[in-house]
Amino acid sequence: MKKVKANPAKVILGSYIGLIGAGFLLFVLLPTTEREVSCIDLLFTVTSAVTVTGLVVLDPATDITPLGQVLLLVLIQIGGIGYMTLTTFFLVLVGKRIGLRERLILSESLGYPGLFGLVRFLKRVVLFVVLAETLGTLMLTLMWLGDMDPLEAFWMALFHSVSAFNNAGFSILPGGFGAHINGLPALMVFAVLIVLGGLGFYVVQDLLLFARGKVPRLSTHTKVVLLSTSVLLICGSALLLLTEAGHKGGVADMLFLSVSSRTAGFSTTDLSQLSESTLFLLIILMFIGASPGGTGGGVKTVTFTLITVAVFSYIRGREEVVLFGRSVPQEQIYRAMVIILLSTAYIVAVNLAIDRIEEKDFLATLFEVVSAFSTVGLSLGDNLSFSSQLSIPSKMLIILTMVVGRVGILSFALAIAYGERRSRLKHPEARLLV
Repeated sequence: MKKVKANPAKVILGSYIGLIGAGFLLFVLLPTTEREVSCIDLLFTVTSAVTVTGLVVLDPATDITPLGQVLLLVLIQIGGIGYMTLTTFFLVLVGKRIGLRERLILSESLGYPGLFGLVRFLKRVVLFVVLAETLGTLMLTLMWLGDMDPLEAFWMALFHSVSAFNNAGFSILPGGFGAHINGLPALMVFAVLIVLGGLGFYVVQDLLLFARGKVPRLSTHTKVVLLSTSVLLICGSALLLLTEAGHKGGVADMLFLSVSSRTAGFSTTDLSQLSESTLFLLIILMFIGASPGGTGGGVKTVTFTLITVAVFSYIRGREEVVLFGRSVPQEQIYRAMVIILLSTAYIVAVNLAIDRIEEKDFLATLFEVVSAFSTVGLSLGDNLSFSSQLSIPSKMLIILTMVVGRVGILSFALAIAYGERRSRLKHPEARLLV
């Protein structure tokens, strides 16, 4: 227990597992489904909601009752912001003092550098989430008033605003997401919510403080996130338009898919009709994912940027990795490399295992595994996710993958490790041929 308390990664992993367990029990005990559903499908649905993934083996619009949809919304909100974030916020509201251990765990959960100003940052995060989701709900309600009665329009807008901001990808629109989101204004609202949730709360705070003149310049982290996000959106959109030049969906659908594929999971396009080159491109975008400290998954934009810049620096003969005039510590480069290698190894292992069990289309299986690992929710299934066609062992692997993806592969590895064994010995150097 002392090791668990001393390791923030263990606490974060435990909080997600506990939340999944509590949500599963509520789904089992309460009238949350319209028909009899297996326990594995209920567990899959709850895990997908808590990890804000969006892969579905049940249709949220027809298979889940209104009470179940409300519970689904609560799980998405808690899972998106983080259980530790919400519980700490409520403790602060009632005036409880937050100790050092709680601050360390909260810093790890929020992706906040250091401990100074952490409680103030926590309050800003919750306020920003409430404002973003409220504005999204109001705009979507106004757009849907012509097609629905006011109460239904409000509920649909609230659910999808929370789902979009938390990059969850769940939709309860009858007839599917694409049937109702066919206009540019609605696509813009969803795209803005997805990007705001995926940028990372630290970046949003930095932008707000800079706009108000509270800080003289943006941090290097914020600059890297903004640059990498912009490059991925522009290049992703251009490549999708290039690989699907004759697609009937047009430019707007491809632009939205470029935004959504990096962990949101919404799509106005039938992915099964896209070319294999397009699907492989989407796998790459899903693998990269969103930015650190946000509601999205993936290996993160900063990790991908660090590795890319490090490769080019090495090729050009530079010993330092420099970003915006600042040298990046070797420890962070090493950390980014470990994340990429562990993520790739995990995805390959799970994909090979499922492919061996199911003997289904390899690309569809790989797409599903990467979507689960990056908590995206895009899938090559028909009405439901491709996971609905899998057996129980394969579904359990996807469930584990969603948890690993939400916690983070490095945090998961640190959480399940027996303990930290640091050595102060320095061994003689070896010369290897590489």
